[in-house]
Amino acid sequence: MTPAICFLGVPRLVQNGKTSELPRERPLWLLAYLGAQEDWVSRGELSELFWPGLEESSARNNLRQLLHRARKLEWVTELEAEPEGVRWRAETDLRRFRQALGKGDWAEAVRLYQGDFLEGVRLYDLPDLENWLEAERENLQAAWREAALHRAADLERGEDFQHALPLLERVLQTDPYGEAALQAYLRLSARARATQPALQAYEDFRLRLRREMGLEPDPATQSLAAALLAAEPTLATPASPSGSPHNLPARLTAFMGREDELAQIARQLGDPACRLLTLTGPGGIGKTRLALEAAEAYFRGENQAAQLGSVAQGVFFVPLAPVDQASSIPAAIAQTLGLTLTPREEPLSQLLAHLRDRAMLLVLDNLEHLMEGVGMVQEILQQAPRVKVLATSRERLGLQAEWVMTLEGLPGPEKPGLEAARHSSAVKLFVERASRVQPGFALTPEVAPAVVRVAQLTQGWPLGLELAAAWVQAFEPQAIAQEIEQNLDFLQAPERDRPERHHSMRAVFDHSWRLLSAEEQAVLRCLAVFRGGFERAAAGQVAQASPRVLLALVSKSLVRRTPTGRFELLEVIRQYALEKLEADQAESEAAHARHATHYLSLAEAAEPELHGPEQARWLERLATEHDNLRAALAWVLERREAEKALRLTTALHWFWYVRGYSLEGRDWLEQALSLAEMSVPPRSGDERVAPSLKAKALDALAEKHKDLGNYALALRYQEEALRLWQSLGDRQRVAGALHTLGLVAREQGDYNQALAYFEESLALKRELDDRLGMGATLNDIGVLHSYAGRTAEAVPYFEESLALKRQVGDHLGVAYALGNLSNVFAALGQKEKAQSLLEESLALKRELGDQQGIAVSLYNLALGALEAGEFAQAEPYMREGFQIFHTLGRRWHLAFMLTLFIDYTLRLEQYERAARLIGALYGLAAALGLPEPPGNPSLLAGQIEKTRQALGVEAYQRAVAEGKSMSLEQTLAYTLEDSPYRLQGSDPSR
Repeated sequence: MTPAICFLGVPRLVQNGKTSELPRERPLWLLAYLGAQEDWVSRGELSELFWPGLEESSARNNLRQLLHRARKLEWVTELEAEPEGVRWRAETDLRRFRQALGKGDWAEAVRLYQGDFLEGVRLYDLPDLENWLEAERENLQAAWREAALHRAADLERGEDFQHALPLLERVLQTDPYGEAALQAYLRLSARARATQPALQAYEDFRLRLRREMGLEPDPATQSLAAALLAAEPTLATPASPSGSPHNLPARLTAFMGREDELAQIARQLGDPACRLLTLTGPGGIGKTRLALEAAEAYFRGENQAAQLGSVAQGVFFVPLAPVDQASSIPAAIAQTLGLTLTPREEPLSQLLAHLRDRAMLLVLDNLEHLMEGVGMVQEILQQAPRVKVLATSRERLGLQAEWVMTLEGLPGPEKPGLEAARHSSAVKLFVERASRVQPGFALTPEVAPAVVRVAQLTQGWPLGLELAAAWVQAFEPQAIAQEIEQNLDFLQAPERDRPERHHSMRAVFDHSWRLLSAEEQAVLRCLAVFRGGFERAAAGQVAQASPRVLLALVSKSLVRRTPTGRFELLEVIRQYALEKLEADQAESEAAHARHATHYLSLAEAAEPELHGPEQARWLERLATEHDNLRAALAWVLERREAEKALRLTTALHWFWYVRGYSLEGRDWLEQALSLAEMSVPPRSGDERVAPSLKAKALDALAEKHKDLGNYALALRYQEEALRLWQSLGDRQRVAGALHTLGLVAREQGDYNQALAYFEESLALKRELDDRLGMGATLNDIGVLHSYAGRTAEAVPYFEESLALKRQVGDHLGVAYALGNLSNVFAALGQKEKAQSLLEESLALKRELGDQQGIAVSLYNLALGALEAGEFAQAEPYMREGFQIFHTLGRRWHLAFMLTLFIDYTLRLEQYERAARLIGALYGLAAALGLPEPPGNPSLLAGQIEKTRQALGVEAYQRAVAEGKSMSLEQTLAYTLEDSPYRLQGSDPSR
């Protein structure tokens, strides 16, 4: 049974009916802070909270250690760490409490709130964290009190006074000045005929108010107390406003999704401080439909957060799209309300006089083209204090009283698969609309991928989904997706009853485009060259966007600001803006050139940082900008600018290695080198690429082919690079080339040749005092000794490597050295020390996003678990590691992982399966050009003999032949999808 983690009340763990208090230590404070957040928390923020005033690198190191401690707690799962942030996604009572509040599930919220957040905990030595904790406690307690009042009202309607009255008493204990709670308590006590406790509560409140504040209770409270005193038990609940008038139009189609947005609107409209709520977003995002749905719920009294009687005079929908000038707004509202205006007085004055004493909700729809008239909205708010306004607009109104909710597309599936697609609001909307034009249309396994693709292409835009679904009579979903990718004009409506501005996605954007100034149009055109978002500084350099214009585009819902502070264009908007840009060839060329120059500068600035103390930050920055870097590369290659292409690819080489893009990096490098070797000079006028730049690219390409197991090509390119470096007299680069040649020889099993290359490289690096290079070569000499079975000889190399990497701040190198030392200590029988080093190494690699390093650590963890007989623990390590190596194309490493799977199946006595995997291993070795599989030959020989004896020679040979005939993809499927442990559970005897 999954344990329940509880932070509301005394921090505790509830499992199998038993409750145990959680240890009051720093890991708990960290987890409580992360558990109170909805998303990632930056490492800088955590460092400031837990180690204020400490130097940044020391604080970050402390944080790594604290995360390591937290992960070791048996009840901690889903703790994620990235280079710049941390999050904890565990389902705690605090998260469930907030979810219940959002859904209006008052009973569940009250049940979950067992006391103050981290009750009894004080953090005297962490003042900033203590201040946060106190504020969080107050906010949560206030939210609980509000939920308790709603729950008490529900119980009152069911005449369940037995539970309602104690709940209100508890609220009054936490908030002695809560007059709303006291009024509810007095009213319920009268209905329950429980007068004495209620009268005492009133008298205590009255005396406290007079003594401490010099005030008297509200007249309404006094009246309730007087009625109670007079034994008048028939104080009924105020009537629902459901009899109020409204003009809300009937909806002809089903409303899909937006549950969270509806709940948020309900809360905000129910807040007395919220008088004006504006729903913003681009055209077709569903603002009008959501406003109508929310207004109807508000009118029907479904909004339990609303003040009763707040819409006594009704809810009115005012469509402003047909209004062509701001001065006509008052007349449009008056017409909706049925108010006849006289010519003798200004329309606005007459409207204000009518609204002054009325309580109602006005829904002002499509205000974006009437922004000069927003002052009239301000007048209504000032002159009619009981009127609330729910507005829709493509841009915010810019009033001080305005509360804003920005709408985005409906969410697509959170993960692959048919079941996830069925739960997606975007997919459900497409299917519902499609079934209207093609009865019987259903989400089958065959059509689901295409429907999900349509949802992705439209980015959940309701109008885009509806326009796409209208074509299912003529096109299969796959064809619809292809048409959208190729042509924005495909998304247009066959229906006649849509507003003209919603006849097509182009009509939507044309309407927005006309509302932009010439400067805003120019910036939006140039922003279309970005891929995957951009930073404000990049927008300034590439699109010449001032902060004022950029924020104006955000305000007008054409550019979106992400929670991380970046900006982005929704893809359909980007496609429209790109068409506008490409209409002017000169402008398009200039924008793309500025974009390529900007990202080339970024890559070259990052390159030297990728091996230093800031490597995590720079790796993450390049990952964030990877789509832009790809676009820049494609542009310079298309323009045949060989020098820029080589500079960009070589600058990104190490990033591609760490983050697992070896296949992609190889392709980019080959294109750039091919361009450099062409006889036709590039258009930029560069007649010849510098030999050093070409040699640098050959270095990088050799490493890529080595990583992918293409040893002949790796040797060819590396030897060519070595000759160039030698001719140029660059000794540092010569040392690097020798190191790579050593790696190739080692992976091919030629340990003597590998050692000779490594030692020659190390000698050069020592002469040059290249500490970073020395650390890498020492590490790989240690690995070589380990492979050769010389464990004791490997130790000093790893230890010296670790010391050098710590000196230069190479955190990734530190992670590798720790992992290698772990292997050494494991071989020497020091299992506990080995495990600790290995976990520390894996944590660092996960922080840095080093995919190959993560997989290597998973291999070692699986190996240790197998040796300990912990099959259930070993299996997920092997699966994840195997999948990573396969994704990266690391065939040499896949061979090692296959050896683990063979050992695994033998321990489960799955001999026929083991024989097939042995065959697959030999097939993989042959594909790598190796006479024998890499790894420990005596270990493999023992596995072969055990399998042959169990099966018999004939059956063994037949299974091995079947394994050899499998392709790499077939081997992957056979190894992972039909994992023995997953098929057979924990009982190997089955």
